[in-house]
Amino acid sequence: MEYLFVYADDGWWLKIDSVEKLTDYHEKMKDGRYEDAFLMYLHEGSPDKILENLSLEERINKMNDRNFKYLQAAIMQARNGNGNILDGFRWLNMEAGMHQLNTLREYGAVYINPAGGCTFALEYTQFCRRKNLVFPDFKKSDIRIRKYEDGCHYYAFVGDMQVREGDNLKWNTYDEAYLNAEKLVC
Repeated sequence: MEYLFVYADDGWWLKIDSVEKLTDYHEKMKDGRYEDAFLMYLHEGSPDKILENLSLEERINKMNDRNFKYLQAAIMQARNGNGNILDGFRWLNMEAGMHQLNTLREYGAVYINPAGGCTFALEYTQFCRRKNLVFPDFKKSDIRIRKYEDGCHYYAFVGDMQVREGDNLKWNTYDEAYLNAEKLVC
């Protein structure tokens, strides 16, 4: 299967436009999205126990932590379903999957970010196709600028992707090409 990753102003998203691709995504990702939250539960206990000896500033920081939020959500799911913490994570994963499926059916595509969040109708400026389900994570060292022999334009590449600006794939100067490539790196 080939995966289409798209870049919007806030980062890379996986575009999924079929039920088969969504199924493949969930099979490959398994429950890895919640792994750190589950480990937090195993090592630190319930959210109440985790917060009890923290200062106000530490509590605020912990409550803004994505994994802590996942843990809280899993515990709420477990309580609502009269299940245990593992049931809570499983139900949380099923709820996210159903939301993604409904978004796909309603809008024709669902876009999923590296953290597992999703959206629809995303306006993107770049894209790259990959054989593996690995989100792009480009560094400055991945930038390559190329000028063909006897050519007058510069072409920018970042990792396994050619940089584009709308339909434009070439720039008049090295600096223009480099600046456009640089927008895509961490």
